[in-house]
Amino acid sequence: MADETYSANAQGSDIGWADTVRFRLPAGWAVDVEDHEGQPVGTFRPPPPAAGVLRLVTDRVTPRPESGGTAATLQEMALRFVRPQDQRAGDRTVESRSDGAVIAQAMMRTQEDGRAETHYLWLVGAERLDGAGGAAGPVAAVAMFSFALPDLMDGDDSCAEMLGRIDDAIRNAVIL
Repeated sequence: MADETYSANAQGSDIGWADTVRFRLPAGWAVDVEDHEGQPVGTFRPPPPAAGVLRLVTDRVTPRPESGGTAATLQEMALRFVRPQDQRAGDRTVESRSDGAVIAQAMMRTQEDGRAETHYLWLVGAERLDGAGGAAGPVAAVAMFSFALPDLMDGDDSCAEMLGRIDDAIRNAVIL
């Protein structure tokens, strides 16, 4: 994990990813990196017997001149993230945090390799300065999380509790 950081203690694990996001997972989660089309993807698995996997990718997007600035770019990214035209997606929300960060959230039911899965999706983004001392200007820095769960587990009390902890961790994530 070249530019990722990880530290653990009895209360949980502090995760830093791609110099873009920091968040805290509950104790006992396994941390790994997958390669997806040449891009590192953070993977986090809850301790057994819990099911599911949390995946994380990040991006830093420089606003196009005609986009209306970084705030407009973040809003556009958040709205696209919740997939308004995709019939498989539901429970869509886009909110602003008190610190100016944007949080987009959705749920999607899919078939993955013949298995029915439920995916809980979050995007957390904020305007940040890019480059040394911000010389490259403002960017939309985003962390995109997906928690995939076997569909038959969705709604189970233990999964609902775990999703609550994941949601809290992501909603409190710090965009760097």
